[in-house]
Amino acid sequence: MHERVVVLPVPLEADRAADAASASRGTLWRRGIALVVVFWWVATGLIIAMQRSGATRSAAVLLATGLALLGWHEMRATRAELTPPAVRRSFLGGALLWGWISVLFYGGVLTGIAPQGALPAAPAWALVPSAIAATLWSDLASIALIGLAAWGTRGAANRTGAWALALFWAVQQVAKLNVFFGVENPAANFLPPHLAHLARFFGPPENSVFLAVSIAVVSVAACWVGWRACTGGSSGARQAQVLHATILALAVLEFLVLGVALDTTPWDSFLKVRGT
Repeated sequence: MHERVVVLPVPLEADRAADAASASRGTLWRRGIALVVVFWWVATGLIIAMQRSGATRSAAVLLATGLALLGWHEMRATRAELTPPAVRRSFLGGALLWGWISVLFYGGVLTGIAPQGALPAAPAWALVPSAIAATLWSDLASIALIGLAAWGTRGAANRTGAWALALFWAVQQVAKLNVFFGVENPAANFLPPHLAHLARFFGPPENSVFLAVSIAVVSVAACWVGWRACTGGSSGARQAQVLHATILALAVLEFLVLGVALDTTPWDSFLKVRGT
């Protein structure tokens, strides 16, 4: 009588390693996307809501300044460590620095030279110098802060926060150009009363060709960075690429929103708190 031996398949070490790597990639994407999206929504909403009065604007500046100092510390403290947690801390540091600049701008502390007298309608070339001047101090401060972040992490393994800060500023410039050339939904209601003069630089309420170009170019960039996040390198390097790809993807989403007339936004509750 012959006994039949049943051999159960035993996972090979390579299979186990592949499963672990796959799970790790999924975790990196989930945590990275969640961090960027939550920061983007909460920070934008709080900046809007804190424009309610002079007192809340002052409180926002003080709070944002303290958080910016914390952000600088996080970028510096993690610059030599390229692990996913350290990368997320560095990103948060750069994001807090960007939040500080945004609070100073929307609070009217650091804006630019307000236009005087009659101006041609956007998008006229004669309006460009005045448009640049209107946000000049904020942009110069942003460039200086990007330079400081680059210097503070020069030669470091983990420069995620510095790159995030540069990306936040870059996509904002593209959004500003789109509004200048003309979009269907410029979201002028997001401007607090003390920045209402910036609406003079809004183009006609119709989408320009530049919007389609912006969406295409930034979408390609987001896909390329996302592809790099999937194709190798250390887990820390992949986490950094996930964070940067998410920033670019959210920029594409914002550009799409600029091109579509919407009655509601994700920040309507914050606008109600602001009261205007």
